[in-house]
Amino acid sequence: MPTWSPSLELPSLEALPSRWARPFAERIDLIRRGGRLTASDCKELLAARAGGASPLGDRALGIERDEGAKCIALEQLSRVRPARSSHLAGFALPEAALADLPPTFATPFARQDDEDARAAEAQGRTLADVRPGIVARSQDGLLVLRGDTWQTQMEVLARGDFDGGGVEELLIAAHDTAIEGTYDSTRLLLVTRGPEGRRLRTLKRLQ
Repeated sequence: MPTWSPSLELPSLEALPSRWARPFAERIDLIRRGGRLTASDCKELLAARAGGASPLGDRALGIERDEGAKCIALEQLSRVRPARSSHLAGFALPEAALADLPPTFATPFARQDDEDARAAEAQGRTLADVRPGIVARSQDGLLVLRGDTWQTQMEVLARGDFDGGGVEELLIAAHDTAIEGTYDSTRLLLVTRGPEGRRLRTLKRLQ
């Protein structure tokens, strides 16, 4: 059966409509075509994004990306199915080895970084191959990856069949920060693992 993290604050799948409409702890400041607007819940935020709105400043970016990842995860859970098969039995992200993680887990500071990571994964390379200096540790149930200039905290937000293929997948939130600087953002990745081994593979970046 589908499962999800307590950080989504979702008591049951039946509670999705009320959770979706629940106001954020803080309204998010956005800008669109030179005009300002705010988003106070998931519906407003995703509608504003669809209309071309973006966060107004670094602080709003961190909040918008964090809430956005949760909103998309909730949206995905609204159509999740029980997986018919799984290659993720016993998998725990905080205990994963770097050699089993995809290059997409490293913080991308530019679109090219993201594209390079996907290309490296397509070539069969792992996070350990492309970022050999990374240090990984488990902290409060999260996997924390640290490079020279960045840190990423990774959490499994939900498990289930999200693409209808019948195989269990993971929705992983990656909270990226610069060690020195103000960069603060969150990605949402859909990943799985095949029958051929322990390595995770990236299916899609949802945010």
